Amino acid sequence: MPTFISDPPLGVYLFLALGTIVSFAVWVNKRNRASLIVFGCFLSLLALVILLDRLFESPREQSIRRVNEMAKAIDDRNKDAFLSHVADSFQYQGDSSQPITIEREKLRQSSMWSILSQYNINHVAAWDFTRDDFTEVNENTVEIGFLGKAVVEGKDIPMYFRARFTRQADGQMKLTSLASYDPMKRTNERKGIPNFP
Repeated sequence: MPTFISDPPLGVYLFLALGTIVSFAVWVNKRNRASLIVFGCFLSLLALVILLDRLFESPREQSIRRVNEMAKAIDDRNKDAFLSHVADSFQYQGDSSQPITIEREKLRQSSMWSILSQYNINHVAAWDFTRDDFTEVNENTVEIGFLGKAVVEGKDIPMYFRARFTRQADGQMKLTSLASYDPMKRTNERKGIPNFP
């Protein structure tokens, strides 16, 4: 399914909604067959776009959903739910100059999980998934940028992330690369996730 149909930009919705409103107003004013057909066409197109957008998940929407599900899994301290979105191995680049390759099973045994409880990390959230911060690398790989934070003892610790998701053999998009940055300087200054992995 083409991305334009499965994940239409806001402008498509605005155009069709405006066309529906204007054509309805014209039909109410004229009450003739031609204006009714135009109104019906706009209304049908708007309904079709909404339906297709809901039925088909674009790679961008899937990667956003996965990031949000990973954040929820961290909140719930659910390793298996978190790791279900991670490829067998992935690369992480924090404040070091070279990325490191991490195996999913190593991440399962990571001290990160005990630190979540030890330091009373109350909440993890991700947001600001703008279309401008999305790149379709190829038909099987996408990269998204977003802001995230951990709430530790009432204090927000924000970061900016770049996450790459690649389609696996089972057809699912899974995390294959993660980089973390200072939230204000974004990709101009790297910042490591404490005690990760």
